[in-house]
Amino acid sequence: MNKIVVLFAMLLSCSALFAQQPPAQLPSLLDGTGTQLPLLHSNEKPEDFIRKNIFVEATAAKKNVYAGEPFLVTYKLYTALNSQARVSKQPAFSGCSILELLADKDPHDETVKGKQFHVFTMRKIQVTPLQEGTLLLGEAAVESVVQLVNFNSGNVENFSVTLTSKALEVEVKVLPALNKPMGFSGLVGNFNIAANVDSNNVPVGENVVLHIKVKGNGNIAGIRSPVVQWPQGTEHFDGSDTQYVDVENYPVNGYANFDIPFIGTGEGTVTIPPILFSYFDASLQAYKTINTEPLAVTFTKAISHDEQMKDVVTEDITNKKYLWIVGAIALTVITALMLSSYFKQRKASAEKLLKSRQPVQILVEVKPEPAKKNTDEIFTELNSLGALTGSGNFLLKCKSFLIVALQGRLNTIISSEQELIELLKKNHEFADISATCEHIFDTSNRNLYSPLAEDNIQDQLYFELTSVIKKLYSSA
Repeated sequence: MNKIVVLFAMLLSCSALFAQQPPAQLPSLLDGTGTQLPLLHSNEKPEDFIRKNIFVEATAAKKNVYAGEPFLVTYKLYTALNSQARVSKQPAFSGCSILELLADKDPHDETVKGKQFHVFTMRKIQVTPLQEGTLLLGEAAVESVVQLVNFNSGNVENFSVTLTSKALEVEVKVLPALNKPMGFSGLVGNFNIAANVDSNNVPVGENVVLHIKVKGNGNIAGIRSPVVQWPQGTEHFDGSDTQYVDVENYPVNGYANFDIPFIGTGEGTVTIPPILFSYFDASLQAYKTINTEPLAVTFTKAISHDEQMKDVVTEDITNKKYLWIVGAIALTVITALMLSSYFKQRKASAEKLLKSRQPVQILVEVKPEPAKKNTDEIFTELNSLGALTGSGNFLLKCKSFLIVALQGRLNTIISSEQELIELLKKNHEFADISATCEHIFDTSNRNLYSPLAEDNIQDQLYFELTSVIKKLYSSA
C-alpha cells in the first residue's frame, strides 16, 4: 500500500492530528502510475475537483427498527486522491445508547461509478434507540489537504477542504402491545438463559451462590438481573454482576453473569422455581419468554464449632506411635542453639572488622513495587471519578485510574496500556474483561485527541469502568 494507507491508518487508530503541510510529492491514484500529482485545469475549481474524488459516507444497516433494537452504523472515508486528513467533527448521538465496535484497521478498495477508491473505516457503532420516532444520527466531518498541479503555472499548490457525511434518519417503531410479557424490560435481540448453584447440599446458615447467565446477541448492556422467586426457608443478599461484549463482530454477542448469595434458614429441601426471562425477537416480530430449570437445594443441620474441631483430628494419637516427635523436637532445639551461638560469634567478628575500616557506602538496588491500593481506596477513587466534571479531565484520570487498578490486581509495574491488556488476556481470572478495558483505553484516547468529544462519553466509560473494577476487586 502507498503512504496514504499508512498515514491514515495511524490517524484512525490514534486520532492524532496530521502535520499541516503534506510532503512535496505524493503518489496519485488517478492515473495509476503512482508518480504524478493530479492536474487542475484552468476551468476547474479545486474544491469541486476534490469533492468528486474524496467523500465521507455514513450508512445504517437498517432504516426501520423497533425501540430497543440494536443496529449497525458505519462511517467511512472514500478517497481517490493522495491526501492528509484529520477528523474535524465526531458524530453526535441523542435518543439512543451506543457501543463502539472495533473498526477495520486496514483500508480496502471499492469501485464507485467506475472510479477506484481507497476506503477507510472511521467508526463502527452499534446504536440502540431508546424511544419511538425519528432517530437522527450525527454527521462526521474530515478535513483533507490535497496537492494539485496548477495547469497554467505548473506549480504545486495545497488545497484544504472539509468533507461532511450526510445526516441519517432511522424510523423507530414502538414495540407491539399485544402479548407483551409481564415484567418485560424492553430488551430486543436473541438470548438464552441458564442457572446453577455452587452446591445442592449445604449446611444451614452457610452461604451458597446462585449463578445466572444470560447470553446471546443484542443490547448486552441492557440486560437486567432476572427476578428470582425465592422459596420460603431462604434468605438472599445483594449480588454482583459482570458483562462481556464481543466488540469485534456484528451482530454483537456477549453475556451477563449475575451471582446472588443466599442461605438456608432451616433444615430441609427447597426448590428455586424456573427463572423467567423475556425479550423481543425482531426477526420474528414476536415476544419470547425463556426459563431455567428448577434448582433443588437441601439444607442440612448446621455444623457446630465442636463438630468442626472434631474433624481436625481423626486418628487416635498414642505415646508410642508419636514418641519420635519428642526426639525430633529435642534435636530441633539443640540445632537452633548451636546455630544461634555460631551467628553470635560471626556477628562479633564482623563488628570488630568494621571498626577497623573506613566507612564504605553500599548501594542497594531497590526494585520498584507495583502500585497497590486496597479495595476501599479503589472504590473511593472510583466514586470520586464519577463526580468529575469536564470530559478532558475525566478521560485523563479514567485512564490513569484503570492503569493503577490493573497494576494492583496483576501485581505488575507495567504501565503500558497495551502490555496490561496482553497480561489480562493471559490471566485466567480476568481475561473476560480484557476487551472492555481495551475499549476504555481506546475510547479515552480517541476522544482526548478529537476536537469534539462524543456525547455521553463520560457516562458510558464510567459505567464500563465500574463493571471492570467490580470484577477486579469484588473478591480482593
